[in-house]
Amino acid sequence: MDWNIIIEFIRPELLILIAICYCMGLFLKVIPKVPDWTIPLVLLVFTCCVSILYIAIQLKEGFNASTYLMGFIYGVLSAAVAVYGNQVIKQLKNK
Repeated sequence: MDWNIIIEFIRPELLILIAICYCMGLFLKVIPKVPDWTIPLVLLVFTCCVSILYIAIQLKEGFNASTYLMGFIYGVLSAAVAVYGNQVIKQLKNK
């Protein structure tokens, strides 16, 4: 699958979320009390919240159904690319 197609769906201003999520995931990974299975969920909630707030406040769209839907989509895509990138790097190191 070509991930460049997925990246094109994310607003350019929100691409920084991918880097933030990647770093946040690495940080959460070293905390012993945080189970590994919760890391993608934490990243998903974080990116969805930030995306919704960005669309509602910065783009002056307000809080409506469209804002929540687009924020959720941007959040899912950003978190997915961050987790996918982490796995690619991990697999390349194992070879």
